[in-house]
Amino acid sequence: MLSLESCVRIGQGTIKNVYQHPHDPHKVIKTIRPELVADDGGFASQGPRRRALFQGAYRQFRRHLLQYLQLCKSTRGSGQFSFPIETPSGLIGTTEGLGLITEKVIAPDGKCWTLHNLATGPGLEEKHLQALVRFFDDCVRLHVVFGEVNAAGLMYTESRNDRPEFVLVDGIGEKLLIPVRAMSSRISARHVRKVQARIVEALDIPLP
Repeated sequence: MLSLESCVRIGQGTIKNVYQHPHDPHKVIKTIRPELVADDGGFASQGPRRRALFQGAYRQFRRHLLQYLQLCKSTRGSGQFSFPIETPSGLIGTTEGLGLITEKVIAPDGKCWTLHNLATGPGLEEKHLQALVRFFDDCVRLHVVFGEVNAAGLMYTESRNDRPEFVLVDGIGEKLLIPVRAMSSRISARHVRKVQARIVEALDIPLP
């Protein structure tokens, strides 16, 4: 079991902690914040019946892994293993429970820039705008299913595929009890476009 006391925490969301992988500078370890998890593995804020469903607090990891596997399946034969979502590479036991190991998405300056931080900070350049359009187009084309996606869950990089791009690192995969978005690429595409419109409007982004 990996003790996270010796790892550097580089991020924290409403549900997850993000740590720098202790042995690989290109990877991070994501855990569910332990104060949110009950002894039975479900979210403490939920009732016992709901906590007992599926994988409890780890269902976010399941959605991420299933989405990545589906993308690999649908592009079988193309040699493509990099998609608009961050690439998972394994699971590991930690002092905060199960951890999901994923790639580390960083900007050219070595920092972790989200779309929200770029738009409200230094501002979006033309390369960012084009990368954002490509991101949503690729998500529609590849049938990437969105859960709860916002501008804070999109990370910017230029080193991943040697071009400017945004990568989805949160809100990945089907959340609905009846997985209509996963079953229908058309329904999923409509949802992706709604999320795109909401983000663009909220941040007042002038898309090309």
